Amino acid sequence: MNGSDIEIGEVFNEACAVEALDRRWYLVAVCGTSLSVLSIVSNMLISKVLLSSKHNHFYFLALLALSDCFLSLNYGPVIAMDIIKDRVKLRWLSNLYIQYVGPLLALSQTSMTFSCYLIILATIERYLITLRAKCLGTFRQCRGLSAFCMFILALLLRAPILFEMQIEQNPECIGEISEYYLNLSPIVNTFWYGTVYRFYIRNIMTVLVPFVLLAILNYKIVKILRMQQRSAQMFRFLSSDHKTKIRSATILMVCIVFSYLLANILNVGVTLWEYVAFQSTQTGDAYAFYETCTDVTSVLYILVCATRLFVYYLFNQEIREAIKPLVCHSASAPRKQDYVTVTRSL
Repeated sequence: MNGSDIEIGEVFNEACAVEALDRRWYLVAVCGTSLSVLSIVSNMLISKVLLSSKHNHFYFLALLALSDCFLSLNYGPVIAMDIIKDRVKLRWLSNLYIQYVGPLLALSQTSMTFSCYLIILATIERYLITLRAKCLGTFRQCRGLSAFCMFILALLLRAPILFEMQIEQNPECIGEISEYYLNLSPIVNTFWYGTVYRFYIRNIMTVLVPFVLLAILNYKIVKILRMQQRSAQMFRFLSSDHKTKIRSATILMVCIVFSYLLANILNVGVTLWEYVAFQSTQTGDAYAFYETCTDVTSVLYILVCATRLFVYYLFNQEIREAIKPLVCHSASAPRKQDYVTVTRSL
């Protein structure tokens, strides 16, 4: 073997090499997977509590727990496995991942968007309660239909991801781990789908609009609460117990929205960066920063899902009293009168 053969072999190996960064391994695979397991357990517990007929006033939050549980189940196979397969360097695992990741990614993105829309619906409901709006009763009668419509919208916006990827073979890496890889399908390069739908409509409807809408609703709810507190006229027609429960549920919703905004502010920044200068995100040091931002965004979202039980337990007495018997077996069963529907008199 001469020097030129060795040089060609080195170039071949470099072209087929798979980079496995320690930073991504510990952040996405280790930390993210641990949080996803915690999130699954937490949201299963939340759904068990909130799906009870005694807590039907938390209807949207019960659906949110189920959606977050499904999303957390997919985190390991979709997000973490992308790092794990490069770390362990098993060809069969890499090929398996490429085969299943498309459908699961589409389902995960649909679930994430559906969760976001459920938070919006729950916030609108809480805003109407705080405002004492006359249309609250009508809105509550249509909760099931509203949730279904939001699911269909999430499906329309995210499910087509399945058709945006195609498996291709690298002829230079036959027999290597990187022999097969995922690439964007030709439909992504079309104007109406790739530019109008995929970039503008999807990003606006799933990232920018929810972020701005929730920020505005959260601000209005907090403002109304402060005004009512100053005037000492909050729900004077209700009992003191009802006032406490309504205020507790409202503060809980404010915390849920705030945690969502905090977890997604980086995602909004990345989306705007892609809009202004997408090519710069794919070159040099900027790509490493861009990749880190997307990894942190994924972990932050799972962190919010994993800590939701803690937020519920900390800020809402009604949910806290329902969770205690499930967590602490020695706790006495809660009394029936502790579960008075918050807005029955509304």
